[in-house]
Amino acid sequence: MDDKLGVLIAVCLGVAMLIGVVLLAIPEPAERAVVSTERLDIAVLSFENTSPKRGIEETLRARIEARLVNEPAIEVYNRTQLDALLLEHALATSGFLDTSAATTIGSLTGVGKLVTGSVLGASARAEETTVCERWEDGACADEVPGVRYTVTLHGQVQIINAETGRIEHALDLAKTASTTLKASDLFLGYSGLFAEAAGRMADETAERIASTYTREVRYDLYRDVETKRSGYVGQDPANRFDAKDEAAILVVHFVRARDADTFDVLWKAPDGTEVDRIQDVVDQGAWGVYRLDLDGLENGRYHVEGWLAGVRAFNVPFAVNR
Repeated sequence: MDDKLGVLIAVCLGVAMLIGVVLLAIPEPAERAVVSTERLDIAVLSFENTSPKRGIEETLRARIEARLVNEPAIEVYNRTQLDALLLEHALATSGFLDTSAATTIGSLTGVGKLVTGSVLGASARAEETTVCERWEDGACADEVPGVRYTVTLHGQVQIINAETGRIEHALDLAKTASTTLKASDLFLGYSGLFAEAAGRMADETAERIASTYTREVRYDLYRDVETKRSGYVGQDPANRFDAKDEAAILVVHFVRARDADTFDVLWKAPDGTEVDRIQDVVDQGAWGVYRLDLDGLENGRYHVEGWLAGVRAFNVPFAVNR
């Protein structure tokens, strides 16, 4: 088998696998809701640094804070506000975040969770390698000497309950970042790679906090629905229903939930009274279909609410004109 035929077969197999994944995937409903079932006002405190890389602890702290700011259902307390209350000074005096200091922060600021930790190690290395300078027919036709620059960060992140002072989660993290350049190219230093590794630590921290303390659902209203393997695919999205429609159909995918979470669906009339209520118990990754029979309903603007674990996740208006 020549190289061209091998590349062609590999491409065809890749395309076939991609088509298979697309055909097996269940399309998500269009709307997304993220809710927290406990107080998720978070403050990211100072990090310690026992590594030889100066300043990396502040880079990690800032990256975690920025990442959490962009997470739905999480409120991040401004660092300046903490400094204004001299809380960092109190922590510096004790040298560590003890239970008393944690609960003091919680009572003074209203923060529910504290994030802190340490950078334990930082290393950098350079290795000789080769870089392909020219490709031909899917293969490297011209290699030149190169250098691969790699950094590794080791750290620990703690998530602390500001009401009790208890450490709820401790993450041991190790992240790397690297770049490869031609030996003749100018390398501007490892700082950018250390920042990239810190960013990966921040990503994992934010993902752990979101997965632990928040729930996520995808949902939408449809005129019809069909079953696809273990889920459902809504047909003909709608926020207005007329005489030809038998029911308003709510499709919900519980992307992130806890086993045995309660889920309540409230269908409400234009005057706010309940037309129907459905009580359900759901698990992680489950799908649900909830119907409202439109026969006999008066014209007007209705609402459907979804309550997950006792928290309202969404409120969708829709019109009935029959």
